[in-house]
Amino acid sequence: GKQWYQRRVRETKVHGDLNGSVKMLQEDITKFHVATAEQVMKHKKKIIEQQVVLNRIADSAILLQSMAAVISRANLAAEKGDTSEIALANAWCGESHQQIAQLVADLQNPALSKVDEATLAVGRMSLDSNGYLAKSPVS
Repeated sequence: GKQWYQRRVRETKVHGDLNGSVKMLQEDITKFHVATAEQVMKHKKKIIEQQVVLNRIADSAILLQSMAAVISRANLAAEKGDTSEIALANAWCGESHQQIAQLVADLQNPALSKVDEATLAVGRMSLDSNGYLAKSPVS
C-alpha cells in the first residue's frame, strides 16, 4: 500500500554536486508512483481508454528515465575526473522536475479531467466529420 513511498530510500553514492538532482529524482519517482496508482485505482481496466491520462503518465516516465540517465552519465564522467557534465545534468534534472510536477498535478486535478473530456469530444467530432470540424468563415 501507501507504505511503499514512505520507506527510506537507499542511500546513493554519486558525486556530491549531483545530490540535489538525485533527491529531485527520488521525490519525483515517489510522486509519480502515487499519482499513477491513484489513476489505476480510479479507472481500473478502463485506464486503457484514458488517452490523455496515459499520455501524461508516459511523459512523466520518459522524464524520470532521462533524469536517471543524465545523472548516471554525469556521475560516470565525474568518477573519471571530468566534472563538465554535472552542470548540464543538474539543469536537465531541474527542468524535468518542474515538468513532472506539472504532469503529476494535472493527473491529480479533477477539474482538468473535464477539460480533457471536452478536448477529446472535439477530437471525436472532428474525426466523425472526416477532418476539420469548423466551416470557413471566408467561403
